[in-house]
Amino acid sequence: MRNRIFTIPHLFKILFLIGLVLVVHLAYISSFFAVFGKAMENTVTGNNYEAYQALAPIITGAAVFLGDFLQMPRFFRKKNIDVVSQTLYFSTILTLITLSAKDLTEQRAFPRSVIVLSFAFLLLYVFTWEMICSFISHKMYDNGELIIIGSNKATMDQVRDKINPSLKGMDLDISRSIRYSDKTAVRSAIRSNAEIFLCPDVPEDVKSDIILSSAKHKTVVYIVPQFYEISLYKSRVINLNDLMVMLVDRMGLTFEQRIVKRCMDILISLLAIILSAPIMLVCAIIIKAGDGGPVFYRQERLTINNKPYKIYKLRTMRIDAEAATGAVISGKDDPRVTPFGRFLRRSKLDEVPQFFNVLRGDMSVVGPRSERPEFVANFEKEIPGYSQRFAVKAGITGLAQVAGNYDTTPQDKLRYDLLYIKNYSVLQDLKIMFLTARAIVTPHLYNRTFEDNKQTFVSTDNADKVVDGDDN
Repeated sequence: MRNRIFTIPHLFKILFLIGLVLVVHLAYISSFFAVFGKAMENTVTGNNYEAYQALAPIITGAAVFLGDFLQMPRFFRKKNIDVVSQTLYFSTILTLITLSAKDLTEQRAFPRSVIVLSFAFLLLYVFTWEMICSFISHKMYDNGELIIIGSNKATMDQVRDKINPSLKGMDLDISRSIRYSDKTAVRSAIRSNAEIFLCPDVPEDVKSDIILSSAKHKTVVYIVPQFYEISLYKSRVINLNDLMVMLVDRMGLTFEQRIVKRCMDILISLLAIILSAPIMLVCAIIIKAGDGGPVFYRQERLTINNKPYKIYKLRTMRIDAEAATGAVISGKDDPRVTPFGRFLRRSKLDEVPQFFNVLRGDMSVVGPRSERPEFVANFEKEIPGYSQRFAVKAGITGLAQVAGNYDTTPQDKLRYDLLYIKNYSVLQDLKIMFLTARAIVTPHLYNRTFEDNKQTFVSTDNADKVVDGDDN
């Protein structure tokens, strides 16, 4: 059955691409009507529309190629966030292709206003079409079976609790957990129709054997990447004589990427400061009236190359917040946070002054979240590869913030930070900004208990290092 040339998934893929082409042209036609309205019938507008018709074959070919290249028809284990990402990439690239094709083919009658407006229609129509097809795809198949493989029951139960909330959207059900030392059970699991999840504590040699055996039996495997695996992501493959070698490049951005990112940072930070100025003024008055303390607080953080700088935020805690506890990570129902401070944190308005840090060049809009030196010192001792997150500037928001939860562990956040650095692009930054805006109006999960954090990190001996007693 697996070797059939033409299957239902193949037919579904073809139908998706046909529908994709239709919604793409519907987006351009909608844009024409939005720009010209009833004037579509006159001669001048007719010439504009004829220019679009001349480009229609190019647009059609580009839509099919992009759809297949971005794996948009592949709905296997696709989450809604993947649909958002693919829609953004597809619409942006197709719009740029259309603009280029218009000039190269000298179809100057095709209005740029229509092409630019069509970008909004593409986002709407393509996203809707993908969601419809995703819904149909999920209904076509029964839920899959997922088997967890780890070293002990405690670890496997922890993994089960962590991943279980996400499995519903992937049409997966956890069937059972088995120890990697039970080789018979592992072999049976790989030969079954189930999918395999490997816990982080599975030894590298065992992990390699399981992945090799799973490939042989066409079994899907999920692994939690360590620094080694992440460093191989998007690495270059070169030949040394007849020896295939993967070149693991330095972490960080190229010169060109740094220039583009800095230009974006300046533009976005200026715009954010201008738009938020009235709101910050109101917040400043309320904070000052509350206890007479300072409106802003400055605190030492680390950015690119472990360079220290002073971060700016609206004060959300009492003036003497860490006089008794020292430097600790804040949590839910933290008694040190003022009533208005809770509002500022929920709305993320306390973060707005960081755009001044971005304008100064200390930070970027998107990047790994900055940490305090005392926390970094501990993390670098405990987490391999933690220092690599300082290959780029600290950010106001980042991949770890939109992909993780409030209580995501530093090690799990590091994986997202390293992936962001390895996979940097302007489109990825735009996607993270969009997801951050969405997250502001979405309830956040907090770290488990404030008391746990007090014991985990820095003792009260560090209280004298705190400037104004606020935290993340």
